[in-house]
Amino acid sequence: MRHRLRAGLIHLSLSAAIALLVWLPIYFFWYPDVLYEGAGGRDLFLLIVSVDVTLGPLITTIVFVPGKWGLKFDLTVIGLLQAIALAYGVYVLFESRPVNIVFVKDRFELVRATDYPPGLLEKGAAKGYDGLSFTGPKIIGAKLPTDPNERLDVMISGIAGVDVHLMPQYYVPYDEVRALAKEKAERMQKLRERNPQHRAEVDALIAASGRKEEELRFLPMRAGKTDLTILIDAKSGEILKISSLKPWGDV
Repeated sequence: MRHRLRAGLIHLSLSAAIALLVWLPIYFFWYPDVLYEGAGGRDLFLLIVSVDVTLGPLITTIVFVPGKWGLKFDLTVIGLLQAIALAYGVYVLFESRPVNIVFVKDRFELVRATDYPPGLLEKGAAKGYDGLSFTGPKIIGAKLPTDPNERLDVMISGIAGVDVHLMPQYYVPYDEVRALAKEKAERMQKLRERNPQHRAEVDALIAASGRKEEELRFLPMRAGKTDLTILIDAKSGEILKISSLKPWGDV
C-alpha cells in the first residue's frame, strides 16, 4: 500500500505541475485579469483540473504494484489518456477565449473566438479585422452603417442573434468611438447605487486607478452569463480597468 500511495503522490505532483504550466497562458493571455472569472475561464479550468489531475493519480494508486507484469504499459496508457483529456480541455478553453472587446452605441460587448458565425470574420479582411487574438482581447469599436438598406440588414440580423458587434466589416479603431464612449459613460456614484453591498469595492476600484472620482466614468460590458463593468478616464475615454461589479440597474 505504501508503494501505491507514493506512486500516486508522485503522479499527482507531476500532474499539478503540468496543470500550473497550462494555467499560466490561460490566465495571463487568453482570460486575463477579471475575465478569468467573469468570462468563465476559471470554472472550465477547474473542471478540467478536477477531473484530469485527480483521476490519473487515483488510477495510478489503484494499479501500481512493484514488479507487476505490464506495469509500464498501464502507466503509459494512463498518462496518454490523461494528456489527451487535458489537451481537449485546453482546446475548448482556447476556442472559447475572448478575442475582442467591442464598443457599440452605449456599451461594450465581449466577443469570443467561437461567437463569429461561419463566413462573417472574413468580411473584416479589408480593415484588418479578420484575425483572432492569441494574447488577450483587443479593444475596438463598431459603427452602424450609414446606408439605410445596410442598417435594415443589421437590424434584422440582430433580431436573429447576430448583432453589429459580430460584424467585423463595421469594426473601427477604438479611437473613433472614444467620444461616444465618454458621452455614454456614467458617474461612479451610479455604480455605488447599483452595488449597495459592494460600496467598499467601488471605493477600492477608484483608489486603484490613481485618479479622483470626478475624473472617472464607467460603462457596462455584456460578457455572457455575467455582465462586467469597464472603468474609463472621463477626459480621454481610455479603458483603465475591467471590474466584476454590477453595471446595470435593477430591471
